[in-house]
Amino acid sequence: MVYLLYQLQEVIFYDGKAKRTNPEYGYIHQARKKELGYLTEMTVDTRHGIITGVDCYPANQRESDIILEHLKGQPCKYQEIGLDGGYDIGAVHRGLELLGVQGYTAIREYPNNAMKKGFCYEEETDRFVCRQGEYLAFQKLIYKKSTENYYRLYSRSKKQCKNCPNFSACATDLGTVRINASAYYPSFYRNSKKVGTSDYLRVMRLRKIWAEGTFAVLKREHKLNKIQKRGLQKAIEECLLSATALNLKRLVKAV
Repeated sequence: MVYLLYQLQEVIFYDGKAKRTNPEYGYIHQARKKELGYLTEMTVDTRHGIITGVDCYPANQRESDIILEHLKGQPCKYQEIGLDGGYDIGAVHRGLELLGVQGYTAIREYPNNAMKKGFCYEEETDRFVCRQGEYLAFQKLIYKKSTENYYRLYSRSKKQCKNCPNFSACATDLGTVRINASAYYPSFYRNSKKVGTSDYLRVMRLRKIWAEGTFAVLKREHKLNKIQKRGLQKAIEECLLSATALNLKRLVKAV
């Protein structure tokens, strides 16, 4: 059985003073949405569309930060899970591997993608290979204070590359040839290799049907287009009640 996970945004305002009247709100900053509110994370199975897990949290938290704890709380076993592009992060892919779950994630476009510069990754040796056949070996893990994350550094000395015809295209702003990759880049790479496979297309198709379909029904028929009460605990209650109402209908239909 495949389980699908999706996020649903819930937003409500109180006369432009939402943060003062509800300090548990979080501010979501996306291209299409810049508002105060909550997010709820849910999982749904693809056999009968039953919602198997519900979590709610301030909208300024990243869904990828709590996905693994959400999955650990599931009451049932699952082998596969489909997720949207917000979960295309190395830590998530590694976590799914450790949980023994086959994850299929929509791919995000990263602006510093090494593949765009012609590099190829060799999983067996954990190194990048350039268009000239030279390799950038893994050097060390580096902690970045601005993002509070670790990343993997792959580099090659400037002396070795300065006479290469592609040096200007490969070099960074500092004039060095280096690649900053996810701390869990091997897992990230393994996930990217699934794209386009028959299993990937099957799970992504199920996700469109069940995850997006459930999302639409909860908003249209169960009042989750806007929360009605204040406070995180009240928001959790509303999400749980809406999910329960939809589950009851689908359970009756399944029986």
